[in-house]
This record gives sequence, C-alpha cells and structure tokens, in this order.
Amino acid sequence: MDRVAIAFGSNLGDRAAALAFAAGRLAPFVEDLTFSTAIETEPQGEEVSNQPLYLNAVAVGRTSLDARALLEL
Repeated sequence: MDRVAIAFGSNLGDRAAALAFAAGRLAPFVEDLTFSTAIETEPQGEEVSNQPLYLNAVAVGRTSLDARALLEL
C-alpha cells in the first residue's frame, strides 16, 4: 500500500458538508484516513474577488489504488 495525501476544498454551499461527503466517498478505499483541521482561505488569482471563502483541509492515509483511480473516485 502507498501513502497518499489528498487536498480537499470547497467554496460553494455547505462547504463543511462537501468536505465530509468527499471524505466519506474515499474512506472505504483509503486506510487510516486522518484529516487536518479545516481552514478558510481567500480565493486566489485574477477576477475572483466576488467568490466566497474556501474551506480547505488535507487528509493522509494508505491505499492500493493508483493516483488516477483515486482521483476518479
């Protein structure tokens, strides 16, 4: 099994629920899934001043899936 780090982020709707949903989808495929504390960040780049704040977190764990298969989940 390979160790993986996965970034999560959302800036629309119920941001915390979106992160929890994504985590729930990955949990059956990633062992020992551990999450950071979520933080709010400003949108980055040009013409994003009217976007809501992002809620971001990262998770680490172990999986037998390759990167493409994990991304497609």
